[in-house]
Amino acid sequence: MFLKKLSDLSNSLLFRLTILYALAFTVLSSIGFLIFYYRIYAVSMESLDIELHAEAHKYSVLLKKYGLKGIHEAIVDEDKFEDPEDGFYRLFDSNGDILMSTDMTGWRTIPKPNFPGKMGHTGLSYEIQTLSVQGLSDKARTITVALTPEYGLQIGENLEEVDDYLDIFLNLFSVLVISLIAISMLIGWLLARRATRDMQEVTDTAEEISKGVYNRRVKVTGQLKEIQRLGVMFNRMLDRIQGLLTSMKEINDNIAHDLRSPLARIRGIAEMNLLKDSSNEDFREMAAGTIEECDILIEMVNTMLDITEAEAGVNETQLNIIELRNLIYEACELFRPIAQSKNIKIEINMPKSLEFQSEKKKLQRIVTNLLENAIKYSTENKTVTVSASTRNDEIVMKVEDNGIGISDEHILHIFKRFYRCDGSRGQGGVGLGLSLVKAYTESLNGSIHVKSVVNQGSCFTLIFKK
Repeated sequence: MFLKKLSDLSNSLLFRLTILYALAFTVLSSIGFLIFYYRIYAVSMESLDIELHAEAHKYSVLLKKYGLKGIHEAIVDEDKFEDPEDGFYRLFDSNGDILMSTDMTGWRTIPKPNFPGKMGHTGLSYEIQTLSVQGLSDKARTITVALTPEYGLQIGENLEEVDDYLDIFLNLFSVLVISLIAISMLIGWLLARRATRDMQEVTDTAEEISKGVYNRRVKVTGQLKEIQRLGVMFNRMLDRIQGLLTSMKEINDNIAHDLRSPLARIRGIAEMNLLKDSSNEDFREMAAGTIEECDILIEMVNTMLDITEAEAGVNETQLNIIELRNLIYEACELFRPIAQSKNIKIEINMPKSLEFQSEKKKLQRIVTNLLENAIKYSTENKTVTVSASTRNDEIVMKVEDNGIGISDEHILHIFKRFYRCDGSRGQGGVGLGLSLVKAYTESLNGSIHVKSVVNQGSCFTLIFKK
């Protein structure tokens, strides 16, 4: 049980984010420590080298003023140090033989000095080295200087003080880093907990929705920016899903209502022929009526499928360069005989050429449906006008009629499936034409608007991006 809980904890995002924060802080702190450590070491050694240079220069001056006697007195004086292991001074000749020195008890393993060849800023040839000395726990920093062509001086100093300083810094930094790592883990845990808490709300919302609470939404205020954006997109998705579910319910209700009539007619025709002595001609009429009613049902189902696919974005839109003028002229010529039978005139107002990217099949259905509606609901001796133009980066197309118009109470619902105004009940159709127009228009990244006055006519305006 304990191992399972430990495994669950190690696989949690909260645990991994906390470890990641602590690891990142540890790595950055270690890099910072190394930089500071080596910088302090370099500054300490540079300061020591300056002291050694100054000391060597002092002995050079003594040699010039007082000769070997002055050097001897200075070295003897230096030999009064409390601990011989703190440092040493020794004078040697050109052969490397030691002429005089301080107490070298702890420095016996120091190699024989040689004349250096590097010239320093004091005008003296010198060589600086860091040496390990057998018997001493700390290293030594030495400077070897050629005072004259005959005499040289070597000064050594124990690095114990520098090492102690660095050890103090290392111990202090270690305690500080360990404390800060613990604090960083706590802060990391709090930050990760905040992030995962907001994510948990999304998870809880999804769980409630899976149980049927479709109106549940994620709280998007007072959260981290990324989680807030996730919540907004999640809520949009839920709105979309709820809208589709509501639409499906409406579709089911409408299907049940609108399929009832053709099915009832089919059943009635069949019953009439069964209840009477029907001839072959009667059965032929029944078959023709059945086919006609089935065609209506098939058209209704196919149109509903087209609307659903367009709204869901199931099929990818195939965009091509469309010449809108030709497409509108073809549609108008198709409906011209129907318009002439009602003494309705069709006018076209648009430029000679109007090209833009769209899908021809959908655009044809849009134009034909709007044109069919305009002719259907226009009275005799009226005019239907189809126009198109460009406006900035948009294509604006209008279909206007002088027909019966649409009242304000109905205009908000005309794009719903199976919705039919009271004045259009006597006309043919099942109330899916405008729903298809709206679905296709929006699938082409366009928008549709309608203005209408009762008994004066309607104007449908479509706007597409070029």
